[in-house]
Amino acid sequence: MDARVLLFPASIFLLLTVLFLRLWYFQVVQSEALAQEGTKINTTSFPDIAPRGLIYDRNGVLLAGVKPEWVVTAVPRQVLKNPEVLEKLAPLIGADPKKLLEKTNDGIWKPWVPTPIHIGASTHAASLIAERHDEFPGIDVRSQPMRYYSDNKSFSHLMGYVWTPSPPDVERIKGFGREPADYVGKGGIESYYEEQLMGTPGRTRMEVDSRRRPTKVVGRDSPIPGDQVILGIDKNLQQLAMQLLQGKRGAVVALDPSSGEVLCMASAPSFDLRAFKNGISNSQFDAIQFDPGNPFLNRPIAVKFAPGSTFKIVTTIAAMQTGYFNASRPEYCRGGIQLGNRFIRCLGHHGSVTFPRAMAKSCNAYFMSLALHSKREGMIKASLDVGIYEKTGVDLPYERRGDLATEAYMKAYYSNYRWPLADTAFLGIGQGILAVTPIQMANVVALVANNGVNYKPHLGRAIRNPLDPSKVTKIKPEVLHQIEGSPEFWNTLRSALVDVIEAGTAGSARIPAIRWGGKTGSAEEKKGNLTHSWFVGFAPYDKPKIAICVFIERGGHGGSVAAPIAKQIVERYLVPPKEVIASSNKPALPPASVDLSVAPIER
Repeated sequence: MDARVLLFPASIFLLLTVLFLRLWYFQVVQSEALAQEGTKINTTSFPDIAPRGLIYDRNGVLLAGVKPEWVVTAVPRQVLKNPEVLEKLAPLIGADPKKLLEKTNDGIWKPWVPTPIHIGASTHAASLIAERHDEFPGIDVRSQPMRYYSDNKSFSHLMGYVWTPSPPDVERIKGFGREPADYVGKGGIESYYEEQLMGTPGRTRMEVDSRRRPTKVVGRDSPIPGDQVILGIDKNLQQLAMQLLQGKRGAVVALDPSSGEVLCMASAPSFDLRAFKNGISNSQFDAIQFDPGNPFLNRPIAVKFAPGSTFKIVTTIAAMQTGYFNASRPEYCRGGIQLGNRFIRCLGHHGSVTFPRAMAKSCNAYFMSLALHSKREGMIKASLDVGIYEKTGVDLPYERRGDLATEAYMKAYYSNYRWPLADTAFLGIGQGILAVTPIQMANVVALVANNGVNYKPHLGRAIRNPLDPSKVTKIKPEVLHQIEGSPEFWNTLRSALVDVIEAGTAGSARIPAIRWGGKTGSAEEKKGNLTHSWFVGFAPYDKPKIAICVFIERGGHGGSVAAPIAKQIVERYLVPPKEVIASSNKPALPPASVDLSVAPIER
């Protein structure tokens, strides 16, 4: 009986001792760790989007900037349970409720993460949403630095656009060791230079009350803006090219032959980048996608057609490589050539004609003869050597390669085809089983301008640190093709191309006080249709600064359609009007005036 009476106070004492030791452990041994954990429970953090890197042209003129805008977001899982919220929100922000629902559904793959559904709400609308938060469950509004473009149409195919990441975007960005930002580049420069442009997001830490409502800011890690990308593009040249292409389907590509920098890359018809500001709807996308003019198609790198007589440059190189070329050796043109029972016509009856006059007058008979003497193998080799059958590697997505009748190509697409002599003759004048892109032909004429060397075309010129503008990394030129030929050969070829403008088929390209060379081309596609119009050229003759290709789908003769366009672009670049010089000297933001020859990198 006494033992049982003593057991009760002993048990109570033991329990109190355990409780004391436990409290001592928490308050002394674990005090610091628990204090930190308590702080975590009473704080929350919000990501601060990093301003995307700015994009400039070669003269320091701003092409793509950043400005604060009110962005309305929705938590997909929460909002889709209450779709009436979007009906109520739409008139407040001036948006289509169907489009808001579509954007909400686009983000369902991240059901509890806020996804942007509208950019550019007014300050008044943003205030009302914040004040009446309980009426809009799952909806939030924040001011964020958003991308804008100084010209929404002239640079559409080059820039791409910015919007929320899709699963493929996430995979792509994680591939270079980064986490995707709230907004990522899609297409064009925005996508290709994503790693440089995206920046590093910051975070704002705030205390919250028992209901998880923020009470005060307790810390902030500021976001770091993305690097600035300086392009080789000349804004004035690009805008002029787009004006000259208005109402046409075509492309203009201009390169610096000494480096491969892209000075201009215009594609028409184009589209308005503002359509992508709030994420393009399916109906808007389909309207552009199925437009007969194919506005989404980036023609400089994605269309390929027979190059016509511009390919006679390659035929000349083939004749040089096979040892047949002799500028003084005449060929006889009687209006064409006879191959078996087939007569292939020339543009005229040129009689006995040597190389300079044959190039100036674009004599088909002469160049078919060169091709026949070079044989199919020689023509294919020269074409491969100048890059006809491969992508140039320009820093843009969706580039296509050309078509060329190599053994592998013929086996894949024409397995039972027997190659007749006529096809070799047609190859010599840029017809037959042959297709090229405008950027490939621009690079071919750049090779001629540069004595047999051309470079990988690149829009990016340099990357600049936004926090220290003196830190500039130039994108190093990369040799793409090199063809061995004597200085006499290259001088002869270039001089013949000068004759094309001064006394031949490209008289419409003459520029007072500028001596330059070029070649016209008119490529047949279907009987009854106008020919495709081509022109390639380089200027000035003595020290080339620009190589250009102009292509117009079903435009007609190259000398009357493509050559005049090239003339205006070359003249603008080499002899710009005073007002253009003045505008280039007043960039929107500080120009890339630092030395761009330091710290080269290769992509």
